[in-house]
Amino acid sequence: MVLWSTPVWAQPLLVYSEFARVDAQGKVTAPAEPREILSPALARNAWQSFQIVVEPADAAPWQLFVAQNPENAVQVTLYREVGDRLEKVVQPASGTGTQVFWMDIYTAKTAPVERIKVEPQLHIHNDWVIYPMEGRVMDAVVPDPPPGGWPVGVAAPGEVMRGFVCGTAVAAGTAPKEPTQTSLRFRNAQQDRALAAQAVKAELQTRFGACDAQAPADNPEWYHRVRDFLFRLP
Repeated sequence: MVLWSTPVWAQPLLVYSEFARVDAQGKVTAPAEPREILSPALARNAWQSFQIVVEPADAAPWQLFVAQNPENAVQVTLYREVGDRLEKVVQPASGTGTQVFWMDIYTAKTAPVERIKVEPQLHIHNDWVIYPMEGRVMDAVVPDPPPGGWPVGVAAPGEVMRGFVCGTAVAAGTAPKEPTQTSLRFRNAQQDRALAAQAVKAELQTRFGACDAQAPADNPEWYHRVRDFLFRLP
């Protein structure tokens, strides 16, 4: 297998954060400069989510895999994005043309603290395109969810964390039975909130900002400054 050698703008395989707004054509509409996903931090006993864009130059059939090294270092669940709905797919996912996927990664509580490869790989035109992604398994361990699992909802992660930092009520909203992008972001935010209980609240407040501040509409990835801080907790 070889890494596609064409310029970044021509790459038929890209990875974005769960917060980036990606349209059905695979284009990021916000933020203007999305975070580069090459060596993401992975908290243990927790899910971390990413969006994979398959954007080939033509209508040739393709197959999408997610390879790991060490093998089975994490649990990977792959969904095809259909609007806000997520349709679970079994690897390899196949198709033609542009499609967007949601990659859900679960890192076990007992996972060793190390660097691992979790690489989306696209097979097209009898060749391989590999997105080089090296996850950093962190010391941080998210507390176990309550009996019955994490609360469900669709509130934005920033509002979930505002509820913790500022002591305000959070309207979780009603989540559908099937997973959606918003419901999985809410689940991930519940993990963040549980991990936040281990932080010095004044330091967390500094990362979050003023309680009456509004989330920047043009930068949905602003929340990374909170999560980055939490994932560095010992």
